[in-house]
Amino acid sequence: MFQKIRLFTGRNPYIDRDGAYVKQLRENVRFHMQHCETYAELLRARGFHPDQLQSSDDVSHLPPLTTLYFKRNRLLSMPEKRLFLRATSSGTSGNKSQIGFDLPSFLLGVAMAARLFAYHHVISLRPVHYIMLGYEPSRQSDLGAMKSAYGSTFFAPALSRTYALKATKSGYEPNPEGVKRALLKYAKEGAPVRLVGFPGYLMLLLRELEKEGIKLSLNKHSRIMLGGGWKQFTGEAVTPEQMHQLVEKLLGIPKERIHEFFSAAEHPLAYCKCKNGHFHVPAYSRVIIRDSVSMNPLPYGQPGLLNFVSPLVKSMPLVSVMTDDVAVLHSGESCGCGIQTPYFQLLGRAGAQGIH
Repeated sequence: MFQKIRLFTGRNPYIDRDGAYVKQLRENVRFHMQHCETYAELLRARGFHPDQLQSSDDVSHLPPLTTLYFKRNRLLSMPEKRLFLRATSSGTSGNKSQIGFDLPSFLLGVAMAARLFAYHHVISLRPVHYIMLGYEPSRQSDLGAMKSAYGSTFFAPALSRTYALKATKSGYEPNPEGVKRALLKYAKEGAPVRLVGFPGYLMLLLRELEKEGIKLSLNKHSRIMLGGGWKQFTGEAVTPEQMHQLVEKLLGIPKERIHEFFSAAEHPLAYCKCKNGHFHVPAYSRVIIRDSVSMNPLPYGQPGLLNFVSPLVKSMPLVSVMTDDVAVLHSGESCGCGIQTPYFQLLGRAGAQGIH
């Protein structure tokens, strides 16, 4: 267990100093096969045994489960009563994955996120106002995105939280005027502001400010933390560069204080863009790009389906999860930011056009 903790909480999240990843992966797969018969049957049917995981070259041999599979099936490797936290995926296609975490996995995940955020200089003791560009926490909702966003407000003390989507008895309601009023108030008070959540809601706010001719100069310690991908609005595709320019123009927040994260309910690890705008893979994870037909791993530079492999969770066999995201993997050396691990570039979703 100590080696696993070291793997997920090392000072530099992109270096596996103990070489523990493959061993922890093998033990995690073995645990799930011993405690989840359905998962064991799926792997046995594909002729896989945990002992096949002896080096990093063997990771791609581990059969992945798709996010669609988790939306249609619930696999547990421990009794339901041992689940400490539950979360669901966004379910934009109608089905939602029901994810549950045991307490040790949850605590290790929190420590992992804290180490990653500290490495990227997101953690601060300076109190800030939060503009939450997403859902207000509610007992009626278990959305993983909502819980992740709320959790990120503990990486700097919260003076206040204002939500773009307010929880009501009848569901969630947009709160654009409330967000704008809060932002103007915080700008006048002078305390740092953190805008956290979906890029889409940030763009709606920026366009409203631009339409009204409002330009703010927020405290120099203000930051923006985004997750959920880049969307399209009124038929116009928005690139990260365009948004960065608008943020600096209207809010006074420079590019280096804008952080973009990627994660999934079925793969509860955060990936943070480096200074050059790339999602590098931390030491406790591996990314495989697979051919959509053969499922064979693809080399650097070739687009395919995005497959994550990590031994974090014990409550469910989330060890190898293949998303419906289309991505390309590149060598870390080609980035130039100093992080040596490979990085992935998101291109869109399988069967869809545009970046999601």
